[in-house]
Amino acid sequence: MATPTAAPRHSYIVFLIYIAILGAFSSLVNDMYLPTIPSMMREFHTTASMTQMGLSMTMIGLGLGSVLWGSMSDRYGRKPMLLYSLAIFGVSTAAALFSQGIHFFIICRLFQGIGAGGAMVLSYSIPADLYSGRQLAKVMALVGAINGFAPAVSPLAGGFMADTVGWRGIFVVLIAIGVGMFFWCTRRPETLPPSRRITGKGLADYAKAYATLFRNGRFMIYVLIKAIAIGLLYAYISSAPFILQDHYGFSASRFGLIFGANAVAIAIGSTLVMRFRVLKQGLVVGTLIMCLFAIGLGFMVYGSRGIVLFELMAVPMLLGSGMVFAAANSLSMEVGRADAGTASAILNVVKYVFAAIAAPLVGLGDIMHSSAITFVVIAIVAIIMAAVAYRLKPLAAMVKQK
Repeated sequence: MATPTAAPRHSYIVFLIYIAILGAFSSLVNDMYLPTIPSMMREFHTTASMTQMGLSMTMIGLGLGSVLWGSMSDRYGRKPMLLYSLAIFGVSTAAALFSQGIHFFIICRLFQGIGAGGAMVLSYSIPADLYSGRQLAKVMALVGAINGFAPAVSPLAGGFMADTVGWRGIFVVLIAIGVGMFFWCTRRPETLPPSRRITGKGLADYAKAYATLFRNGRFMIYVLIKAIAIGLLYAYISSAPFILQDHYGFSASRFGLIFGANAVAIAIGSTLVMRFRVLKQGLVVGTLIMCLFAIGLGFMVYGSRGIVLFELMAVPMLLGSGMVFAAANSLSMEVGRADAGTASAILNVVKYVFAAIAAPLVGLGDIMHSSAITFVVIAIVAIIMAAVAYRLKPLAAMVKQK
């Protein structure tokens, strides 16, 4: 499929940046305030596990938002749903600034996630409206590489702001990003014309569309591998502030530097996977790299080894994760592109269910031990899923470059 009229060649780079920022919303909403989690725990006089519920509730919101906005965008178009979701994101982020306790903050985080879920789900649906086959894979991989820098820049910026303006100052920045994207969206064209929208659907019809994709074995394998990888990533994200700051003794700003540098590996992995002629092979290889080093990281953390060994395990694990994210995104959206909004909703809601479960697990008991066990268990499950994916025949559209 050629470059579409909705995204002409002269604006291709602008289009990629626009989609990349939308796709980075989950990183912005979660990673940017990560360096402030330990101090937030003390401010609200609560526990590490309760503070991490702020991450979990956002991920639940991201999943719910994906279902809501993804399905509705198939019927009403991408642009209006994106505008509504960004408005909810901005209002809930502003409300969070007035939190006096952890419970109100967690509720705000839920609605913040629901709003950000629209940006996330439509960052997959919009490219699927415009591209297919290997070209879609290239767009998704390139966007994935750009998005890989969001987890790098977000905690880095948050770390520098944490000691001066705290988490509230960081949320003001998030409001500014949301407002900026809202007005940018008003100037972007609709990518799903009325002739291609799904009309006349009731709740039963939506349920049938979801059921069809849930029964698609190939689609669900790709979705589950992505979800497991996201679960591992958020186990790492949720535990990293406590491991690097409380255990290794780094400041919030130094944590941001280390965490951000590590996250660059995700962008490298997203680019590297496109060197595989058969994208499914890249998915399997990326999963194995991610899992082997996740198991190694688990042993390093459990044994309280030094920071050098921690980094030697974490960086390749994140590189493998980047390979999995780009490949699984492309493969799953290629399978489900006929109902791109619904397919993207499933892809997002399943991965955030896994993430919401994994994030608080690392805070149960001794965080070094619980984190290590979580890393190893998730890695073993991912290896099993990689073996299942290896047996799949590659999609014809993915075999030959277009």
